[in-house]
Amino acid sequence: MAPTEPLGIIGLETRHLPSALALSKEAHWNQNENDWSMMFDAGNPIGIECPNGSLVASALTLPYSDQFGWISMVLVTKKWQKKGLATRLLNSCIEYLESGGRVPVLDATPAGENVYRPLGFLPHFGFQRWEHDRVETITLKHKGNGAGVGELTAFDKPALLAIDRSVFGGMRKVIIANLMARSAEFSCLSDDGGFLIGREGRVAHQIGPLSAPSSISALAMLDHALANLEGRVFIDACIHQHEFTTQLAAYGFRIQRPFLRMAKGHANHFGNTKYMYAMAGPELG
Repeated sequence: MAPTEPLGIIGLETRHLPSALALSKEAHWNQNENDWSMMFDAGNPIGIECPNGSLVASALTLPYSDQFGWISMVLVTKKWQKKGLATRLLNSCIEYLESGGRVPVLDATPAGENVYRPLGFLPHFGFQRWEHDRVETITLKHKGNGAGVGELTAFDKPALLAIDRSVFGGMRKVIIANLMARSAEFSCLSDDGGFLIGREGRVAHQIGPLSAPSSISALAMLDHALANLEGRVFIDACIHQHEFTTQLAAYGFRIQRPFLRMAKGHANHFGNTKYMYAMAGPELG
């Protein structure tokens, strides 16, 4: 009998938050305890404990509609890697979503893509994580360029949820409400129906999701956010938004890593990519 076979998959509870954070910290990911708590509230977290009760692996599903749900936070601590734990957790997430009639969707790294394609995941579109170490040093170009941008308030929540649902393709009520509350100092709406929110992370602020009808309003909202932030910032920007990524490069952002949005059995099914400029993050969609 393989040594990992007796280890059952368990549902994670609030008491597992510190251990889950330790897993993502070990992997050098950006999530903090607020992120994990948000995902626990919004989704179905699972994991595997070793015989001494320590959490050694995690995974999470976020059902965003009756049609699809997200798979994220598939992590295994180094000492327990290459024992099949990640595969077991991934298959459990797929089974959970498909049993509810939902298509599994995820954002894959290049290495992950090689794992997901044989399972039937098909590519949708690509994006890249851009990072900047000191955004307060940027000379901004698009503030006051004619695109009206205003600060978000709690009264904007219903409108923002409706916009996000039409652009993203599913309802992320818990996620959006949480990110709104955590990005009050830099979030914004544009007059033409775009929005930008984000969050503080463990090592950097994350800008996104950012949805906009035009690059003019997307860049104006980007400048609003950057003008109200300091230090290290991540932006997961869509590859197909060339004006936006060109400006990120001009501002001194550099590409950290690529991602590919993939859906099991579906290539172009979820969301309106025309209005997508920056993602909430590969763990959130």
